[in-house]
Amino acid sequence: MGESELKNALQRDGEAQIRDFWQKAEAAVANRRKEIEAELVQLRAKTDHQLQAEATVLRNNLLFEAQNRAMGGRLHEEAALDERLLHLARQILAELAGDDRAALWKALCEELSEADWTTLKVHPEDQKLAGRDFPAATIESDEALGGGLIATNADGTIRIDNSLSCRLMRAWPDLLPQLLGELRKRVNNDETAHTDTTG
Repeated sequence: MGESELKNALQRDGEAQIRDFWQKAEAAVANRRKEIEAELVQLRAKTDHQLQAEATVLRNNLLFEAQNRAMGGRLHEEAALDERLLHLARQILAELAGDDRAALWKALCEELSEADWTTLKVHPEDQKLAGRDFPAATIESDEALGGGLIATNADGTIRIDNSLSCRLMRAWPDLLPQLLGELRKRVNNDETAHTDTTG
């Protein structure tokens, strides 16, 4: 083999090796590109899942906070309404007793046990009746009672509150839900409470 042929053979062999090297390098790059794309897909899926989980937690936290605020506001409003209704109920106690004060007075006095009642607290309109039925007792007046009486014995060991105010307070836990239910019903049925969509 002459020098020229050797040179050509070496050149062909070198070119073949270079082609083989580039093919392998391109194949490696293509494989790595596919691996990177697969990793990116997995990373995107993982990130999307993580973002979705974080968004769900954030949404649940916001809903919980909103519900707590709404519940707090509702409880505050219901407490204020409870106080207002109780105040109104106390104001009308005297009117309720006014229909037949003498009969009411008699019925409430009959519920008292036999004792030496020396001090009575009564509504101002019941002072005459108290003086008639308990002539030896000290009579004090208190408009807040609405009707009825608070009786105390001589040594202060027995005190009976048989006033309308006391009876109202005992009955209030049962009365309030009924009143609130009736109010809700009236508000829901009140035509003026609905938005006017004709204008």
